[in-house]
Amino acid sequence: MEERFNCKLGDLFEFEYGKGLTKKQRNEIGNYPVYGSNGIVGFHDEYLIEGPAIIVGRKGAAGEVAFEKKNLWPIDTTYFVKVPEYLDFMFSFFLLKSLVLSQLDKSTAIPGLNRNDAYNLNINLPPLPEQRAIVSKIELLFSELDNGIANIKLAQEQLKVYRQAVLKKAFEGELTKKWREQQTDLPDAGDLLEQIYSEREKAVKATKVKPVKPFTENELILLPKIPKEWCWVRLEDVGNAIDPQPSHRTPPIFENGIPYVGVGDIDKETGEFDYNKARKVSPTVLEEHLERYSIDEGDFIIGKIGTIGKPFLIPIRRFYTLSANVVLIKSNDHYCLKKYMFYLSKSQIVEKQFLQGSKATTQAAFGIQKVRILNIPLCFLPEQQAIVQEIEKRLSVCDKIEQDIKENLEKAEALRQSILKKAFEGKLLNERELAEVRGAEDWESAEVLLERIRAEKTASGKKGRS
Repeated sequence: MEERFNCKLGDLFEFEYGKGLTKKQRNEIGNYPVYGSNGIVGFHDEYLIEGPAIIVGRKGAAGEVAFEKKNLWPIDTTYFVKVPEYLDFMFSFFLLKSLVLSQLDKSTAIPGLNRNDAYNLNINLPPLPEQRAIVSKIELLFSELDNGIANIKLAQEQLKVYRQAVLKKAFEGELTKKWREQQTDLPDAGDLLEQIYSEREKAVKATKVKPVKPFTENELILLPKIPKEWCWVRLEDVGNAIDPQPSHRTPPIFENGIPYVGVGDIDKETGEFDYNKARKVSPTVLEEHLERYSIDEGDFIIGKIGTIGKPFLIPIRRFYTLSANVVLIKSNDHYCLKKYMFYLSKSQIVEKQFLQGSKATTQAAFGIQKVRILNIPLCFLPEQQAIVQEIEKRLSVCDKIEQDIKENLEKAEALRQSILKKAFEGKLLNERELAEVRGAEDWESAEVLLERIRAEKTASGKKGRS
C-alpha cells in the first residue's frame, strides 16, 4: 500500500461561507476577532464558530489564508475551514496557503475564489506523522527565511537613514567643505544677498509684488548653522511657488477627460504618476492652467493637504493638470539650481518646517503663503553644482543597494513559495527524515487516513468528495 495517496482537496475540506455583520455590530468592541479577506477587521462580542479554523479570502483580497486558534467571526467575504481530526492543523494551513491563490478568478473587477474550483485541486496526501514532520521542516526553514528578511529590511531602513544623513550634511555645507577650501575667490554671503535683494527690488517696482521681509537677528540665531559663505533666504527670493488651482474648487468629473493629478495619484516610493487613477476633468481646465503657468524640466510639486511637503518631479508633457492639493515649485536659475532646490526639499531642513507649520486639524495642511517663506540655505551656483554632484554620487550607490534589496526580498518570497511547493510534492523531507516518521506509533498509510476523514464527514452529515 502506498504511503501517500492521490485525492482531491474537496475530499479533505469543506469551505463554509462566513456571515456578514451589520454596521452596528462591526463597530462593537468585543472579545472575538472578526475576519475579512484581509485578516482581522475588528472585534465583536459574539463568535460565529469555535476555533481553531482556517480563514480563506473569498472576495476582495481573495486567496489570502489565515488561521485562528480562538473562537472567531468570519464575515461574508471569507470561507472558513474546520480541519478534520485526522489532519494536522498547520499542515492544512500551509497546504491551503500554497494552493488556493492559484485558483483566483481575475476576470472580474473584484477577484474571487470559487470553492468548487478549489475542491477539484489534486492533492498528494501524506500520512499524519509525515504531515507533522513537513510542518516542522517548513517552520524551521521559514524561521531562517524570516530572519534573513528581517536583516534585509533592517538594511533597507538604515539606507533611508543614510539618505537623510547625506542630505543633512549636504545642506550644512559638510559635503563641500574641502571644495570651499580649494577655492581662492569665493564671494561672501553678503554679496549673494545683495544680488538677490537688488533683483527682488526691481521686481517689486515692476510688478508690484509684495517685498520680502529680511530675516531679523533673532530669526537667524534660531536657524541651523551654515558656512560663512552661505546665507539664509526665503523660497520666494530664489524661486516661485504656484497654486495650480487658486479657486481651490475641485472641477467636476468629465467623462474621458484629462487627468487631474494630486499627491494621492503618485507612488510615494517611485514618484511615478498614475494617470488612470487620477480624477478626469474637462480639457478646459488644462487650457486655463496652460495660460497661468508653464512646466519646465526639473520643476516639482509638493503636497499641501494631507500628505504635505514631500517633493515629486513632474513630467513636462502637458496631457494632465495639477490638483488644488499641490504647490508647483519653480526655481530661479540665476540663483538656485532646480536639483539643489529639489534635494533640499527632500531634506529634514525643509521637512521640519512643514511639520511645524502644518495645521493641527483632522487633515494636515500647509498654505501656499507658508511655502513661499520657507527658510532656504543658499550658496553660489558653483557650490550648488558641487553639492548636487556629491549628493548624486552617494545616492546612486543607495539606489543600487535599494535595487539589490528589492531583488533579494522578491527572491525570498519566491523561496517561500518554493518551500511550500516542495513540501506538497513530497520533496521537502530527506530519506532519513522519512525513515523517522515511518517509525511513529500512529503511522498509517494516507489511504487509510483518507477513509477516516470520509467517515468523519459522513458522521457529521457532510458528503465526501471523489
